[in-house]
Amino acid sequence: ASAMSAACTRSLPLAAALARRGAGARLLGARPGSAPLDWTNLGFEARPVAAYVRYNWKGGAWDDGALQPDGNVTIHALSNALNYGQAVFEGLKALQCKDGSVALFNPRANLARLTAGCARLQMPAPPAELFLKGLERAVAANAAYVPPYGTGGALYLRPLLFGHGAQLGLGAAPEYCLMIAPNPVGAYYSGGLHGVDAIVVEDYDRAAPRGVGAVKAAGNYAPDVLPSRRAKAAGYSVCLYLDARTNTHVEEFSTSNFIGVTKDGTVVTPASPSILPSCTREVVLQVAAGG
Repeated sequence: ASAMSAACTRSLPLAAALARRGAGARLLGARPGSAPLDWTNLGFEARPVAAYVRYNWKGGAWDDGALQPDGNVTIHALSNALNYGQAVFEGLKALQCKDGSVALFNPRANLARLTAGCARLQMPAPPAELFLKGLERAVAANAAYVPPYGTGGALYLRPLLFGHGAQLGLGAAPEYCLMIAPNPVGAYYSGGLHGVDAIVVEDYDRAAPRGVGAVKAAGNYAPDVLPSRRAKAAGYSVCLYLDARTNTHVEEFSTSNFIGVTKDGTVVTPASPSILPSCTREVVLQVAAGG
């Protein structure tokens, strides 16, 4: 509950945002936590929800977006996302606060990272208004799937932006899609919030120097499937990668940044252009600094 309270103090209040748009009464029809789920045993897995949000870019402009009942999309087999990995995604959460309100945790940080990733992979970044409105629409339409305060759960939101349409040569895609997928989740690791064992990976690299390690590109994660499978088979929950140039410096885990606390209480975290800039890490460092 204390972690959730801290999250709510650094979030975008959803009700206020929707009220400014005149959408609160229309979209927030369901009571948070009213879906028939076991909120204390959600785990981290895909579940059916009420709606997904989808926007499409074509001819230099984004459309107004729409809700759809599932996460299925139909795209051309020669789409950039499928052939060239032109796709970025984000991950953030909506939480119910102690006062019953629902808040999005630090969404502008995710927008900034997504925008930087789009620039690196040459994709049109969504305007701030569109991105934030899309998140609000996703949460409002799935209010019943926001876990109740105190259960340790959250409504996870995954904005995915990818190039699609027939494109044989390497270049800009004819169209781009921004899909926002909501999903109620508990702790990422089974058993809840507790320490897990990690293994230092010495025979694989996560990202090359001057590559796209700092981008939350979809293609960055597939190469980790094999090392992670081997780590789990050996009894470890997650991989910890070293720098690709010398293999002597800690960089980050498969699924998160690395933050350490020294014996004297100093909080340390690696600095490298190959590390994904974590939105959560920045908040943790701010809290640790008393901000």
